[in-house]
Amino acid sequence: TKIRHMCRGKNCCSELNQDTTKWDIYCPLRQPIWMNEQINIFVDSVNDLIGWNRDACLFKLNSIRDKEIQTWYIEHGQMSGWHRNNKLKIPSPKIVDTEKRDVLRAPKKYQNEVFMRDKYICQYCGGRLISQKFLQTFTKKINSDIFKRGNTNVDTHGIIHLTWPVADHVIPWNLWGRTDLSNLVACCATCNYWKAGYTIEQLGLENPFNKNKNYKTDWDGLNSKLDALKKLT
Repeated sequence: TKIRHMCRGKNCCSELNQDTTKWDIYCPLRQPIWMNEQINIFVDSVNDLIGWNRDACLFKLNSIRDKEIQTWYIEHGQMSGWHRNNKLKIPSPKIVDTEKRDVLRAPKKYQNEVFMRDKYICQYCGGRLISQKFLQTFTKKINSDIFKRGNTNVDTHGIIHLTWPVADHVIPWNLWGRTDLSNLVACCATCNYWKAGYTIEQLGLENPFNKNKNYKTDWDGLNSKLDALKKLT
């Protein structure tokens, strides 16, 4: 699979259907199907490391389509919200005065509860998320330039771009959105970026709280493997 032409700085995205009636109603831009397999490869590499097979772990990490994920994230994923809004041309609501906003802005107080409630599944694109603590610990234990979270997008491994969890305000904080469980959903870094300060209406999206969440999954963000990972020396 090749990433099609770059869309940053252009008026349309090659990954986004120009017929707005065919747009996804829950996510501005779905991840390519092949990316899910890259997460499977990462999970296999984790199992190798926990099984004390560092060489096999590094081999599998090196086989992940890191740069392709990275390019899609930067050129398409991050820009999809802008492209949608640019096409729909729905004006932004009036910003709420600072003194009328929720006194709590950062969602850190609730984020772990949000992630657990939403089963470490992004409530926009449906992608699997991995515990922040797990990713931080794994990066430290593997201690390799092959897998790291750098200071820039190009220095950060594609798996982290795909799976880093964020607690997202469905109604933006500066538009009277609450910082609590009634307005926060689990979200991947890509979806959090494209949403930016837009409302779901500006992006032509349905409220993620209206989705059917009765799906069954044993995915837990790899939290069940964290203790074993910590024991590695």
